[in-house]
Amino acid sequence: MSTRSLALVAFGALVGAVTLGGCDSSGTIVPLGGESDHSSSIAVTRDGSTVYVVNPDADSVSFVDTASRQLVTEVLLAPSSPSVEATGRYEPRVGPRALALGPGERTLYVTGERSGHLYAVDTASAAVVADVDACSEPIGVVASPDGSTVYVACSQDDAVIAFDAATLAVTEEAPCSRRPWTLAWSSDRSQLLVTHLLGPGVTAFAPSPLAVSGVWALADGQKRVAEPTTPHGQVRGIYDVLARPGSDERWALAMMLGTDTPQPTLAFDSTAFSMISILDDGGDELARLTVSTDPGDGGAFGDVVSGPHAIGFSPDGRLAFVADTASEDVLVVDAVNRVEAALVRPLPGHQPEGIAVSSDGHVYVDERNTSEVAVLDVSAGGAAPVVTVDGPAIPRTAHDPMPPDLRLGQHVFFSANSDELPVTTDHWVSCATCHLEGRSDAVTWLFSQGPRDTPSNAGGMLATGFLFRTAARSRVQDYWQTIDVEQGGHFSTSVPLLAADLDALEHFVDRALPYATAPRGLDPAAVARGAALFASVGCGGCHSGPAFTDSGAGNPSLDLAGTVLLHDVGTCVTAGYADQAFPDEDGDPRAACAFDTPTLRGIADSAPYLHDGSAATLDDVFRLAPGMVGEAASQLSDDDRAALVTYLKSL
Repeated sequence: MSTRSLALVAFGALVGAVTLGGCDSSGTIVPLGGESDHSSSIAVTRDGSTVYVVNPDADSVSFVDTASRQLVTEVLLAPSSPSVEATGRYEPRVGPRALALGPGERTLYVTGERSGHLYAVDTASAAVVADVDACSEPIGVVASPDGSTVYVACSQDDAVIAFDAATLAVTEEAPCSRRPWTLAWSSDRSQLLVTHLLGPGVTAFAPSPLAVSGVWALADGQKRVAEPTTPHGQVRGIYDVLARPGSDERWALAMMLGTDTPQPTLAFDSTAFSMISILDDGGDELARLTVSTDPGDGGAFGDVVSGPHAIGFSPDGRLAFVADTASEDVLVVDAVNRVEAALVRPLPGHQPEGIAVSSDGHVYVDERNTSEVAVLDVSAGGAAPVVTVDGPAIPRTAHDPMPPDLRLGQHVFFSANSDELPVTTDHWVSCATCHLEGRSDAVTWLFSQGPRDTPSNAGGMLATGFLFRTAARSRVQDYWQTIDVEQGGHFSTSVPLLAADLDALEHFVDRALPYATAPRGLDPAAVARGAALFASVGCGGCHSGPAFTDSGAGNPSLDLAGTVLLHDVGTCVTAGYADQAFPDEDGDPRAACAFDTPTLRGIADSAPYLHDGSAATLDDVFRLAPGMVGEAASQLSDDDRAALVTYLKSL
């Protein structure tokens, strides 16, 4: 138990024994349905005999036999396995992220985040029977109950697309809020639910014709006492939603980020808080489960967990199982009394990203970093369920193509497992807590230097020059200071083992975090016109070179005391929580109002903009930062400015 957490709330007695099996209208236990009720990285068949799991870093899908606990086959979705390229980057071509079984379990649908494709795999032959271009960075996928339609959430296109299951031809497309992620069916299959990774919450769709029927915002958590460690903050990281069997409840996973707490008060235990939001069938919040004792949450959790990523229910709806990627555990929740029932920690692998519940009393956990499937056993234990690790994890790849140093760096980046790594205290904060998916959490933090929007790490930092808004650092290894100060960790470059971890972190961030993919559907003529305007109005004066930045120009060694190009472009915050003069890590002075030029790569994915996040859109940049865009750009017509924005989105 964490010393920073509340005492474990006494577990209320479950009504009857824990039984794994769904209930029909008469209350009789019945097996799970054949099709997946929501998208996940892992799925189990109705009879519990086979587990399917995606391997994003190996471009494959694995079939695992649960009786023998052996890999049956690994289906490669790319022409060949990924490998380190001549540039030193490791870039899988497909990046499968989610899968779903169709009715009858004959077809497995898989989305390729990197390829932008939708794949159909025949489960009997393990053959890819269809492969179609879908959209930009598809994630969530589910099939309709009658098997006629497949739905995909297009995270970079802000849309949900319907495909004809027989041909995989697009039949409908519906726009929605930013970064749609997971898809799930309501209990009666009348609504298709989609989470939004960066908020506002959950969108409900009518499935046919495909159209938005409701937008259910998850309200930011408010401080109720003058105590920064009370769970509160802006809701982000809405990874999963799932209907609770036998009820009208929808359970959504998220984090709250306490951006209203400034440094030096801001610390690891006031930064991020896991939550489960329980919604009714109209989207109203029935309860919010956290470690807090505020009214409505029942003092739900006695243990600190972080990075809630995936949820599954026992088929009777009495237990919820939450895979926490950062704290590397599975939280078991009594869904009837809405309190913590158990915590399974440690797990036998690293980076749990998905969870699947079988009808035979087993829970299967996707351990991405170690390419394994962990198995948990669930049994009745008097007043409380007993959930234990059931044997060693199951290897799910014949060979891991990702080099070991990149795997180690991936573990350091995504983990808040303070039992194994000194990255934080009490399993609280990982690098990925703020850099969601290696990118941005789309919030502004009140740091000692001033208000700072979280930058994206997509594509790494090679060729982007100095780091931090005021060029205060020059290499990823220097983020040990962030680990120690903001994350509550205990790193040092003077300790050889920890220095090796930091080197691996740098390798992963710079060579294995993928670039953000541009949205689809950008008008080619507008892109070309915008490119010409970019050159003619002088944007390339600062945003130059392959990374579109002059950071580090004339200083190839990135000597912090050498030539450092900083620009006062009129965006300095001088009122309220203002920008401050602050030294770099070597003690060299940095002015309050002079900023490093950020890269424009993947800029469409990194809203909001400017160092303080004050520009919600790229169009707002031209209005709020005239000193940056220059006189010529500030006087563009609306059509020309729209073309320039279109070009920027294409980068």
